[in-house]
Amino acid sequence: MPKNRRGLSSVVGALFFTVLMIAGFSVLSLALDAQTDIVTTQRLVSDVEIKKQQEQFEVSISTGVNDVLNVNVNNQGQNPVEISSIWITNKTLPDQPATRYDVNYDDAFVPSGFTSNVVLSQNLKMIPDAYDVKVVSSHGIIKTAEFDMAGFTGLRAELITDPPDVVLGKNVTVAMIVTNTAKQSISNIEPEMQPLGGTAFVIDSTSHTPPSVNLKSGESVMFSWDYQVDGVSGDDMVFSAIAKGDLVGTDDVISNIVSDSIRLREAGEGGGGGEIVISNELFGKPQIYMVVPNALGDEDRNEIDRPIWGVNIANPTDQPIFVNKVVIIAIAPRATATDAIFVAGCETGNNTPEKAVTISPTPDKWTCPESNQLMWRDTINPQRIEPRSVFPFLVEVGSGNMGSALPDAQNILIQPLVFTTLGQFGKSGGYGSTMHSSNVAMPNVFLTRDVQSINSTDIMSELRGIQEGTTVKFNATIADMSSESDYGILANTDLIINIPKEWTFNSIVSHVGFDVPTVVTYPDGSTQISGNLNQSIDDHTEAKTIQFTATAPFVPKTKMYVMHILANGLASGAGGAGTFTVGPIAENVLQVCPTSGCP
Repeated sequence: MPKNRRGLSSVVGALFFTVLMIAGFSVLSLALDAQTDIVTTQRLVSDVEIKKQQEQFEVSISTGVNDVLNVNVNNQGQNPVEISSIWITNKTLPDQPATRYDVNYDDAFVPSGFTSNVVLSQNLKMIPDAYDVKVVSSHGIIKTAEFDMAGFTGLRAELITDPPDVVLGKNVTVAMIVTNTAKQSISNIEPEMQPLGGTAFVIDSTSHTPPSVNLKSGESVMFSWDYQVDGVSGDDMVFSAIAKGDLVGTDDVISNIVSDSIRLREAGEGGGGGEIVISNELFGKPQIYMVVPNALGDEDRNEIDRPIWGVNIANPTDQPIFVNKVVIIAIAPRATATDAIFVAGCETGNNTPEKAVTISPTPDKWTCPESNQLMWRDTINPQRIEPRSVFPFLVEVGSGNMGSALPDAQNILIQPLVFTTLGQFGKSGGYGSTMHSSNVAMPNVFLTRDVQSINSTDIMSELRGIQEGTTVKFNATIADMSSESDYGILANTDLIINIPKEWTFNSIVSHVGFDVPTVVTYPDGSTQISGNLNQSIDDHTEAKTIQFTATAPFVPKTKMYVMHILANGLASGAGGAGTFTVGPIAENVLQVCPTSGCP
């Protein structure tokens, strides 16, 4: 054999031997690893078994204030005990299933030599019955303790209210279920009820039915009442009751004390002068209210005619919100789509007819990006609205041009949109205006700081910081925002003011230009003032005011109310406009604060 072939055979043989050695060592390594894993597993299992054998604890059950359960674990071993869960079985009512409760992490560990309540943070309220309580550790050790809350009373009670939130002045049904848990019959069982809580009170109530019962062992009965309740929206009313019966003597058996609560609320939010905020838990979104003129006219651009538009944004939450954009959209659903409701270029000019005039305290950021859109926007310095407060976005801006001479736009839909740190929200429906192809009166209603004023410095749509129980003087004003004196709001037009419920109307202070206003109080507690114009209002230099006083309610927390100002009647216009119906609206938000102050 040649030398080079013998050398190659030697190399191949050496490589083959090396591969065999590596394979052998690999198998040996895997075997050693497997053996190590087995040993480790056996050690862990042994450790667990040792800890399980060493785990020693006892359980005692008790109840504290309001029958809240205490599960006390006494660790008598040398290692900490971790409790994973408890099981509670009702022995008085065996048809009820056993209930499992996981133990919170903060309560689960009991150090050696200590006793700890392992359901401390769970607030488990117990009904007086007999129970088996099983306590399970993370190692699987189970300890069972018997606990009898019923004792010798023999009567077990539960209380249920329906509905849990009740409209002011409406009825709530209270049901009390009583069970005889004694081994003997109990006779003449009757309930005793006590309504409690806050400023809430009972207007009327029925007697409980049935009047009294006799119950054999294990039997139950349901007593019921109807209560008509009233008070402050957002307040709670608590019902508390016990049952008494005769076992050996008169009323010698008394049940556990039971209670349940209801939350009072308004029949409806906002509209009709209702309260906006009725509790801390209400809507986490802004509430939107408007000032809308009605009607509009195709005005002469050489004249300054600026009806007032506005959006009140109320913050019903307990945190400030920030508004970066407000948009008022006007939609004229006519065959022609070229109607311009707002004057073009309203953000430009120096007191020209096209110039919009911002009304304080609104920052001057209004523009007219489209012929049918009026927008306020500030993304750099958004407007802050304090908790449980309101901020107005008000502007005077001229009306635009009709797309065609006829027909008039008898139904213009108005929709506000607001963009806030809580998100973007809108309010559709309920707002509208009209627009005529000729020059017409432009009726507006609003609150003013001075009587018979249309100065932008006097106009407002909200009133903040009203202290509870104080008397406030209001100036409800109607004005024609057109500059023409040839036509206007006609006599016999009514100015209507709705004072929200809980407010107390006091008196009419003045009513120049009106007949003596009528005042009507409705069953829900709201008040309506109606004044009839005894003379016409012919141009924007005139305004007529009904001045009156009303007293703010006492409130447990800051609340907001809506005062509506409206008008119903006729106005006149030039050319083919003739006479037309007017219907402006102003939803004025009133913030009432407790004596401690506003948020």
